[in-house]
Amino acid sequence: MSFLDTLRQKAASVRLLDRMVDVSQPVSRDQKIRNEFKLPPEEFTLDDANADISVMHPYDKMKNKPAEGQSSRAARYVYSGHLYLTAHYLLFKDSFDSTSCTLTINLSTIRKVERGAANSYTTSLTLTLYSESQVIINFIGLRHRTEQFCRKMKDALRDNVPNTKNLSPFLESCYSEYLIAKNILGNSDIHPPPTGLGYKFRYPGDASKEKPKLKLWFDYFQKQGKNLTIMKTPLFHKAIRVGVPNRLRGEIWELCSGAMYSRFANPNAYQHILEANTGKESRAIEEIEKDLNRSLPEYAAYQEETGISRLRNVLTAYSWKNPDVGYCQAMNILVAGLLIFMTEEQAFWCLVSICDNYVPGYYSKTMYGTLLDQRVFESFVEQTMPLMWEHITENDIQLSVVSLPWFLSLFFTSMPLPFAFRIMDLFLLNGPNALFQVALGILKVNGDDLLEVDDDGMFIAILKRYFQTLDQSANPDSSNPKYRQITKFQELLVTSFKEFSNITIDLVEQQRNRYRKDILHNIESFAKRTQLRNLPSTRNLSQENLSNIYDLFYLSIESHKISMGTGSSNMDFEAFIQFLSSFCDWCKPGDSDHIPRFRKQKREFLKRMFNRWDRAEVGELTLNDVVYGLDAALSKDLMSSINYFFGFFDQSGSETVNGEGILQISEALLFLTDAWKSGKCVDKLTKRAIEDDIADSLVLKSSASGQMLEDVQLPSGVTIEEEKYKQEQTERYLCAASNFLQRSFEYSKATEPTEEVDLLDLSDTDGENDDAKKKRWEALRANAALNPEKRSVMNLATFRMIILADATYELFFAETFRKSIHVDEKVVALDGRGGALRSMFDGLLADGKRVASQVRRRVDSVATRNSVSSGSALELSDNQDEVDDFSNDHTFDENEVLKNELLSFDDGKDDGERSAQQQKKLQTFSFNDDPQSRENSLIEFET
Repeated sequence: MSFLDTLRQKAASVRLLDRMVDVSQPVSRDQKIRNEFKLPPEEFTLDDANADISVMHPYDKMKNKPAEGQSSRAARYVYSGHLYLTAHYLLFKDSFDSTSCTLTINLSTIRKVERGAANSYTTSLTLTLYSESQVIINFIGLRHRTEQFCRKMKDALRDNVPNTKNLSPFLESCYSEYLIAKNILGNSDIHPPPTGLGYKFRYPGDASKEKPKLKLWFDYFQKQGKNLTIMKTPLFHKAIRVGVPNRLRGEIWELCSGAMYSRFANPNAYQHILEANTGKESRAIEEIEKDLNRSLPEYAAYQEETGISRLRNVLTAYSWKNPDVGYCQAMNILVAGLLIFMTEEQAFWCLVSICDNYVPGYYSKTMYGTLLDQRVFESFVEQTMPLMWEHITENDIQLSVVSLPWFLSLFFTSMPLPFAFRIMDLFLLNGPNALFQVALGILKVNGDDLLEVDDDGMFIAILKRYFQTLDQSANPDSSNPKYRQITKFQELLVTSFKEFSNITIDLVEQQRNRYRKDILHNIESFAKRTQLRNLPSTRNLSQENLSNIYDLFYLSIESHKISMGTGSSNMDFEAFIQFLSSFCDWCKPGDSDHIPRFRKQKREFLKRMFNRWDRAEVGELTLNDVVYGLDAALSKDLMSSINYFFGFFDQSGSETVNGEGILQISEALLFLTDAWKSGKCVDKLTKRAIEDDIADSLVLKSSASGQMLEDVQLPSGVTIEEEKYKQEQTERYLCAASNFLQRSFEYSKATEPTEEVDLLDLSDTDGENDDAKKKRWEALRANAALNPEKRSVMNLATFRMIILADATYELFFAETFRKSIHVDEKVVALDGRGGALRSMFDGLLADGKRVASQVRRRVDSVATRNSVSSGSALELSDNQDEVDDFSNDHTFDENEVLKNELLSFDDGKDDGERSAQQQKKLQTFSFNDDPQSRENSLIEFET
């Protein structure tokens, strides 16, 4: 690239900061503090204060001894900043720059707290740590606020006393403690703590450079503390950029990622997870076993059982800790790299921290985090290197194919391990932005070569060749020997972290929030297309129906996030109720839900349906289960629909139900038809009655005005008697329920009574004489449902006969029930009473052709009636309209008709031969003008 092109790209990268709009979600103050200090998620801020701090370590007191006449405080470096107190930590951040000084002290490491010389202006505290280091705190601010902070700190210290017993065993696992104890304290009997596989199988890289790095960190631990009490200064960041010694790398990774704090807060949790799940099987474990031998096979430890077993344990423990993720490909590569420098427990907590805080969503079922960061990376390339981006788009080069392995494996599989570990050092120190900086640096230093190729294969080949030469000189032809000593890897680090220093964590988060919605939507669309393609073939559900069922199914499972692959994708019973209530008229919440009996009927029937759909009998429904169930429920065949409903109550598969089952069927029908009984829904019979009334009104209007039929205009506004139609429909459904119960017991088969099926306790009642016992026995015999001498059993054929004998229930199974399941649209909750009648009536007025057809039918019907002499006998027609006309033109006793309906299945006996109990029931079964009283009367009659 030319010099001017380079300047232009730099200017574009700087302008990127100004053009970005912060669309990130608001982050709480506690969350910001946890992210900055890498604390566990359970930490929260108790209090904060402004303060000056200085630290004195026992190993450098003589070096910093103040001169004569100089105060001891003057000899120490004082940092001014902000102090935070959490439940387990005392935190400090320099106000000038966060990299200038940050201090994280676990409260369990504080051995003594002393007050300094008090005055009216400042309050001073001296903290003595377990290592004999001293932290002097001089508070800045109002005295009462300072005293409040001190009181809360005192309480927190008291609460952390039980945790001090875990301090010694934890410190024994830290290599920094071993380093100080052996070289400063002169303890020759001390043994190094357990470490990673590299201690036995050698560490990758040049071992000759280890000693200077180890000396640098040894000096730093003496001056700035270590592990749970370390102070991070600019030298800390510089030492990591230079390179971390292999023996300390595990501890430094723990410290930078915050995994050290989680491990200390959860002692032995790793072992407990393994022990609690020993012997258990899961899909994640099966996938882990497949990838164990493909984890950094070039490293010797993973060719033996020692390395394989450690890798298996860490991956298995994480799969049980986070079952939503379980195991994801490339996770084995990451853990294999960690285990070279860490023990199993250390690697486990470091994996938890990386997955949760650094690269969320990378190792998930949908890998949404990786896909999101690929889009973010492309946006960075577009903004910072426009010439490169133009070349990539013009030649249709898939940049994500090139960069995806870099991000997913954190460069472990892309470049030699010694360099990948150096990238890992900076990644854990700086955050996820380091991945983007390094990736941009790779494209930048190879820009001239990449602009010469025009296909993905050559693009990848150039970068692969570059990774294999990272240890070579970046300027082999330079006359300056210092330039010749600079390797390509050093050039990459300078380019990445100097030229792309504007790629900060905040900018990465802004870009993630900018593209997150689109990425998640694309993942959801892909998952939906894939799952719909694998659904079973259906007879009664179209592709549009299946698409809507898919949406409603996962919408009902609130814990499941399709795009993130979290939560169970199966539906429990409560979610099943919510699912059906979103599109089934008879399952929607209504006025009857507050009635305990109705709620019981509803849950019992829905539980039967749930169990019937649960083909695997595991207590949960899959999407396939729901599709199978709805496809059967939406059958257009009348007999299939009746058989399907009867199957809910036929638990034995014998196509029979006993007396108790008959009562359960009756209650289920009452529940299913409640929406029609209450007038919230309208069936075909009511709709036909309304159509006939509209047609009659038009015919009368045309006759009165002398207009021809063709001249009749649809009225712009017609009032209907909503209460009339609602009342008629309510009575019809209540009558159908009563008829069903009566006929079921009359036409069911009798079986021998057994003690196991007794419906009532027929034992003697105290104080009851013989006449009373006889009357009670006769009353029970008179009731077909409770007759102790006749145990009823109804088979499927009888059930079909009873349903087909009632026009309302026949229509219900033939059409009404099917049309009440709206899988073709998302149905909102039903409105108040009568809303369905009004909306249906408005639709009739809009459909002129149907009303005109009804007008012609009514005219033909009137002509037919006029041609019959008034004294002739009425011949019943098969035409339903003529029957309707007869009912409309003649007066009759409504109660008498209902009584006749109840007795329509006559058993050959006259009224005089019927039992007194049955006559009494029939006599009390009458309607008054109050619909609620009618319903109560029917319920009383049924019971």
